[in-house]
Amino acid sequence: MDDIGALASLYEDVELCKKIQYPIYTKMFFPPEVWSTLETMKNALGIEVESKGVTQESEKRVILIKPVDCGEWYEDYPFTYFKITGGSKFKELEHRHFLAAIMGLGIKREMLGDLIVRDGMCYGVIFSDLYNFLENNLTVIGKIGVTVSETEEKDIPEMEFEEGVYLVSSLRLDSIVSAVTEKSRSTATELIKEGAVSVNYSVKREKDLSIKEGDVITVRRKGKFFFEEVTGVSKKGKTRIVLKKYK
Repeated sequence: MDDIGALASLYEDVELCKKIQYPIYTKMFFPPEVWSTLETMKNALGIEVESKGVTQESEKRVILIKPVDCGEWYEDYPFTYFKITGGSKFKELEHRHFLAAIMGLGIKREMLGDLIVRDGMCYGVIFSDLYNFLENNLTVIGKIGVTVSETEEKDIPEMEFEEGVYLVSSLRLDSIVSAVTEKSRSTATELIKEGAVSVNYSVKREKDLSIKEGDVITVRRKGKFFFEEVTGVSKKGKTRIVLKKYK
């Protein structure tokens, strides 16, 4: 399903939420292009929007659509946190191995959140009505025996980052894209015009867009970067910034 189709599929959920005046969870995990767009449209649609995945930095998330003035909502999201353990001293399982094995059971990708792999173990979230199926049927990956067990949110490892310090002439989007791609300002501008750059998961084509601390900048084929902070100015007048690249 493409992003436009996904947004269209949410229309019924939005209308139902407004009709019954009760919060509704989506029945699949959506990519950032969808949940971030819905968040920007919430005022126009007359709803409140939240989303959640395996961690706060997750891309794939279940969306919570709430009536305006609903207040805090304490019901748990309809997914279960899990851990897959097992392995071999001869071969360490990687992200692609876990994902392929889960999907090989017939579980669709949109029923599963992001996977985090640490030290040969895999952590993730799956809709609760599918958890028992996963636990009972995923016993081997390749020739390696594995065990699926339920875990808690607090036990999910955080995303890993590579921290980098960059000198930029300004906090404009083209300047930052130039820095992270190690390309010229004109090349960065072309990338932006082509739609290869997103800010907070929405494609931006304005090269002079002002970027601020806390923004997430994604450059196609280069990676995703979290704008941590401005740390000062160099002797030549350039701004020193810290960006964290998602691994």
